[in-house]
Amino acid sequence: MSDFCLMNEFNDIPMPFESYFGEEPYVFVSYSHADKAMVYETMRFFRDAGVNLWYDEGIPPAGEWVEEIANAIKNSRLFLVFVTSKSVGSQFVRCEVGYALSEDKEILTVFLENTKLPSGLSLCLQQFQSISSSERNWRHKAIKTMLSKLETHHYFELEDVKAYDEVEIRYTSSQLWKHWDEVFDTQITKVENKKSCGIFKENDDKHKFISKKKDLYPIPSTSFYGSKNSKRKATSHPFASDVSVFEQESKSYSSTEKEHEDKNVGTLSWIPPGSISIRVPYSGEHKVIHLRNGFWLGKYLITQKVYHEIMGTNPSFTHNLEEPNNHNFPVNNLSWLDAVGFCKALTILNGNLGTLPALHEFRLPSEVEWEYACRAGTTTEYYFGDDWNNLSDHAWYRDNSGKQIHAVGLKKPNPWGLYDVYGNVREWVGNSFVNSLLENKELDEFRISRGGAYMKAAPECTSSVRFTNSLYHRFRNLGFRVALAKIERN
Repeated sequence: MSDFCLMNEFNDIPMPFESYFGEEPYVFVSYSHADKAMVYETMRFFRDAGVNLWYDEGIPPAGEWVEEIANAIKNSRLFLVFVTSKSVGSQFVRCEVGYALSEDKEILTVFLENTKLPSGLSLCLQQFQSISSSERNWRHKAIKTMLSKLETHHYFELEDVKAYDEVEIRYTSSQLWKHWDEVFDTQITKVENKKSCGIFKENDDKHKFISKKKDLYPIPSTSFYGSKNSKRKATSHPFASDVSVFEQESKSYSSTEKEHEDKNVGTLSWIPPGSISIRVPYSGEHKVIHLRNGFWLGKYLITQKVYHEIMGTNPSFTHNLEEPNNHNFPVNNLSWLDAVGFCKALTILNGNLGTLPALHEFRLPSEVEWEYACRAGTTTEYYFGDDWNNLSDHAWYRDNSGKQIHAVGLKKPNPWGLYDVYGNVREWVGNSFVNSLLENKELDEFRISRGGAYMKAAPECTSSVRFTNSLYHRFRNLGFRVALAKIERN
């Protein structure tokens, strides 16, 4: 898609037609602007055949651009990506493909050149139809495919999620960049409130905006944390006041029998069904959340070795390149979209190998699932109690990490066999608590990470700590672990 640092020789190529705008189903087109000459010619051919096409014609390069792109992908019937040597190297194309995958969109890949896809992208796209320009009548095949999808599919309506006193959480992809102005103002207010309360120090950069030329917009990086014993009536942070594990399920199997072995990511611990009572952010009320289906969660953070084997790349920042256990360090410096792409690829790979349990998928745990699994039936600040002086036995954090990440699994696990939940790197999660229960769009352009990290202080490494960042951002102290769960059917 859009590469804003364009070569002058491509700027004079006229747009073939106006992007589609209307109520009829349409195809979203992803491409590199360096390929405009051949892409525009093909797009004109498709449009003349009756295919409604949406592309980035006329969008101003500002915050509205991001919102337009996200909404266009979300509301499209089919996602079309033109693959060339230039497009596979475009950060915008990769982000658009990643978002389309996270929204479970069908993808049509058109190879305009004989180009080798990156390993992870190839694995994710192999489940979808692809067409090569070297094939006979390839344009007609593409048109037939697109018209077929536009006629037989129905619009995807966003599920209305309401707040009840007792609810059952389902994992769904939260919306992206929908109310940018409101969200931006809210995040600034939060940060300013934190500064006025003395939570941010003068040299603390949590309140600074991260702005780069390629981003084109500023995004605040913020964290919210506190104590469950806080006297404040309202909080921006959900705290668990009660956790219950369904007794019947707990007695059904031994812990060994509940574990799931995967040849790629290793051992996953069984997380039994149960319920968790959480104080709702920005209110004094509590919600009892029922997790009626158990699921598996990785004992370990995804390592650099595992990520490289699946995706063919390693985005991590590594402190000691000569460290012999480097391959067992957690993967880091990856975005939320990168983590989602890994889960998609892992699901496809295991499906191809016949090792995926029926009607199951690998995905990120939701925020509620993560905290429920982290607590393992406890309501104290840590699963081992309230005394942070014992944290060194369980986590790599500021006091004992030496300002470095460490190999996974070197500290004590929680009662359900999960390692490093309080330290090493923070963990991306899927759907947030706020968006799931309260129809709150405030975090739509953000994603949540949970757990502690190697540079965090003990108060920032509790069961309830959470951080908020853009789904595009990458940090050296941010990774993930995977869940294996039943596919929810709406």
